[in-house]
Amino acid sequence: MTKEYYEILGVDENASQDEIKKAYRKKAKKYHPDSNKDTADEEKFKKINKAYDVLSDEDKRKKYDRFGKQGVEGSSSRGQRRASANFQDIFEQIFGGAGGRGGRRQSKRGGNLKVQTEITLEEAYHGVEKSFKVQRKSECPDCDGSGAENGETNTCSNCNGRGKVEEVRRTPLGRARQVTECPECNGTGNIPEEKCSTCNGNGITEKEETITVNIPEGVEDGQRLRVKGKGHTARNGDSGDLYVFVSVKPHESLERRDSDLYTTVKIGVGDAALGTEVQVPHPDGQISINVPEGTQPGQVMRASGKGMPSGLGSGDLYAKIDVEIPEELTEEQEEVMKQLRETEVNEKNFFESVKDFIS
Repeated sequence: MTKEYYEILGVDENASQDEIKKAYRKKAKKYHPDSNKDTADEEKFKKINKAYDVLSDEDKRKKYDRFGKQGVEGSSSRGQRRASANFQDIFEQIFGGAGGRGGRRQSKRGGNLKVQTEITLEEAYHGVEKSFKVQRKSECPDCDGSGAENGETNTCSNCNGRGKVEEVRRTPLGRARQVTECPECNGTGNIPEEKCSTCNGNGITEKEETITVNIPEGVEDGQRLRVKGKGHTARNGDSGDLYVFVSVKPHESLERRDSDLYTTVKIGVGDAALGTEVQVPHPDGQISINVPEGTQPGQVMRASGKGMPSGLGSGDLYAKIDVEIPEELTEEQEEVMKQLRETEVNEKNFFESVKDFIS
């Protein structure tokens, strides 16, 4: 089992570090997924990287020779990622840069835009439409992005209309062909016969634009919304995105926790003892909550489904009952309380006694 990594690289167990490095480069070049050859094999390439990571490190190699894979597991996977990252730059140069296999060009993409907005809890509950003024780069309306006055263009002589040029470069693994975007025509393959007077031949203009965004119900404080394609536009490419960062203002009576809402309701002693119906603040106005007789201070009433909307339905609203004990009493109220105290019996609590007395 300890010979497996040596067999993967095709070297002897006594191979020097120089031999191991040469073997790795040869194998990696042959099986790299971007080699655009019949020999390309991503799985083999991963095994080659793993084997090289272990055998190129003297300490890990000794552990591997003695204990096999178990001796290097864990550290091997971390090193493999490092080795893969180190050699990725080399292979990108060999096989066409960021364009990928065989020099395939990637589509250009414009930059993203960012805006911020502050909304109320009520707006977060119902959803709201917001408009933003942004400076946005987009396709020139006068030349339709061609960069040419009246749309007249000639074939680019630098790339012969292909939009890309090739050059041969020397790399640690030998000579490599690199394909890049033509700098003369910016990848379009055409040169304006006369530059557009609006965009000066760039094909892109920048102007203030108003973008309207629907902020969905249930949006949370600090949430980021993505509006696809409303960022800057790249010439002959795709548009970036617009990101809206939402801040929800604190509410004077309601506290939000995820999709649930919390509030406190004050009631009198008599209402707590006999029960009552109270009006509770809510993003949709006010709602009624039934407070049963004998409700204790600090007891929490739950209104199911009256919280904030979410992807899984709506949360709940919780109302904590705060029973107000009067600090000063009129003579009549004081007399009532004295009578009440006289009627209290052993195990009855204060509110049960109030109920019995009033009844």
